[in-house]
Amino acid sequence: MSIKTVAFVEPSFYGVSFARVAYEQGHNVISIVSSTENPQKYGYEGIYHDLIVTDIRDEEALYQAIQASPYAGKLDALIPATDYASHLTARVAERLGLRGIPYEAALKARNKDLARQAYAEHGVPGAKFKKVKTYEEALAASEEIGFPVVLKPTNAASSQNVYFIHSETDLKAAFDIIVEFKVTYMDFKVRDEYLIEEYLEGPEFSVELFLSEGVPLFQTVTEKLTSPLPYFVELVHTLPTPSYTEQEEDLIRAAVDALHAIGIVNGPSHVEVKLTPSGPRIIEVNGRPGGDNISSDLLVQAFGIDIFEATVNYYLNRPIEIGKKHERAAAIAYVTADQEGLFESIDGFAALQAHPQVVRTHLIAQPGDAVAVAKSSDDRLGYFITTAETPQEAKQLALQLLSNLQVVYRQQEAGIA
Repeated sequence: MSIKTVAFVEPSFYGVSFARVAYEQGHNVISIVSSTENPQKYGYEGIYHDLIVTDIRDEEALYQAIQASPYAGKLDALIPATDYASHLTARVAERLGLRGIPYEAALKARNKDLARQAYAEHGVPGAKFKKVKTYEEALAASEEIGFPVVLKPTNAASSQNVYFIHSETDLKAAFDIIVEFKVTYMDFKVRDEYLIEEYLEGPEFSVELFLSEGVPLFQTVTEKLTSPLPYFVELVHTLPTPSYTEQEEDLIRAAVDALHAIGIVNGPSHVEVKLTPSGPRIIEVNGRPGGDNISSDLLVQAFGIDIFEATVNYYLNRPIEIGKKHERAAAIAYVTADQEGLFESIDGFAALQAHPQVVRTHLIAQPGDAVAVAKSSDDRLGYFITTAETPQEAKQLALQLLSNLQVVYRQQEAGIA
């Protein structure tokens, strides 16, 4: 296999797996970053060959930095490795004549209002919605759609500032908070336009897909368990789904239709869906592999599939192999706090490493960290991953082990306020 020069725009979270795969394939890996501190911060130190530092929030800066680098005219692929820069990366890739998701499709995937409009135009089942800027508009939209509703930013992620709204009082309190949410990860700006959406009743899933000219080369459904309302924090993922398996095809069909509606017909995707009494309804589309260890761990454990390797090969216009090597199951469970306080430890967490069906544990919180009931994915304290022969076993083991863990809070020292 010939060595190619592959550039990634700001590897982070799921994107670190991209850099690792390309590095292990022997390619020349270039990371385009906003700070030289980011490889250490996001965990990809040692799996790249060179850095280009620029303002990744600006299309022209990104383009000019590449053109001014030793890699001008020499890149074989430019791959978005963070959600926030995905549309900018797509635009620059088009300017450089490189393969990728079309800019308009990436833009719709990044902006939930544009995606909702596309679903509506193409008859894809979603949620009733209104885009709003002011509290007055939000109240009018909520009354038109009918409480309960969901208030969310148009271009954030990880359930940041997503609110379940029961009443006008809830709405006022949440809107006062959301208008102060100006900047998200990596200093990307949060738009001052918000969505009021119909609250969709029903169990939640994500559909993991890899399309080739609109047709799935690979497809599976992940079941999600989320935190109690009013928050939407994902706590357990099981792949493949242990429940509602008779409606898997309906979920997959809805996900593929949503991708087609926004213009994604090639490459990996992660589509979030609720199975309502009237059938599948789309929550959102992501034109990249699923995060939260779904792609980096659960797909590998359950099926032996490396979707990141397939994606790098797609961007390099190489043959894609994405067949299942085996059929098992895996689940990931997240530990969260049940109160405000200072974190000390998770009782029983260290012992999980010795469990024969636990393949990975990771502690996120550090002793002394201020913690509270989780409002977004950022508030989770740690996770562990289970494997089993069936999805039901993987899920039940994860839930059982999770129930045995106890978050320990640091005691305040006497005389200290």
